[in-house]
Amino acid sequence: MSYNKILDSDIKTIKKELIRLVESTKSQYANTFEALKSQNLDLAKEVVDGDIMINDMQNSFTKMALWKIAKQQMVAGDLRLAVGGVLISREIERIADVAKHICTFTIKYRPEPIEVEYISKMFDLVNSMLNITSTLIENYDNDQHIKVLKMEKQLSTEFQELSNTLAEKTFEAKTKDDSKKIITIVRQLKNLERAGEHLINVEETLQFIRTGKFEELQETIVNILEIKK
Repeated sequence: MSYNKILDSDIKTIKKELIRLVESTKSQYANTFEALKSQNLDLAKEVVDGDIMINDMQNSFTKMALWKIAKQQMVAGDLRLAVGGVLISREIERIADVAKHICTFTIKYRPEPIEVEYISKMFDLVNSMLNITSTLIENYDNDQHIKVLKMEKQLSTEFQELSNTLAEKTFEAKTKDDSKKIITIVRQLKNLERAGEHLINVEETLQFIRTGKFEELQETIVNILEIKK
């Protein structure tokens, strides 16, 4: 087998394993949503236990990518894909942690339907961003800057509105346990907002893979909008 064919095979493996990590995280999110909505505590526990698998996959991917970099002495775009893949895998692992946190919360507090609704609003947005990410890794030449940024802004807006609503409910709480539960819900919402920030980091890394330069996504979008004026 020629050097080029070996290198092509290694690049395909890197993309395949990175997509597998994203798909496993998407599966964790699907199970988390189902566990939250149906109060399926056994499924919630499966998600919590399954987070170890995500961690192992991320570590295995990093070792594999670094080995292929050393073995093939990659350059240019191929090297950026391998290095960028390591950075993306770390962000995805952190996003998967959010699913674990929400399931731990579900097991401990068994949230009421209105509380599930609060979390679901932001959860849906993060899940949509995760779906975009999966598509972009398969074709990272596809630039989704504006779409990703709009969703992250919407996520931040939802967090502000919901946290304000829950802050008012804290004052109405009758017991310390009720107050603690509300504060814990806000913490889950904050985790989801941070998941959106991690997905922004993923898109910035994909931009690095495409162009060889890291750019602040917010700054790039502002420049694009200024040019269009």
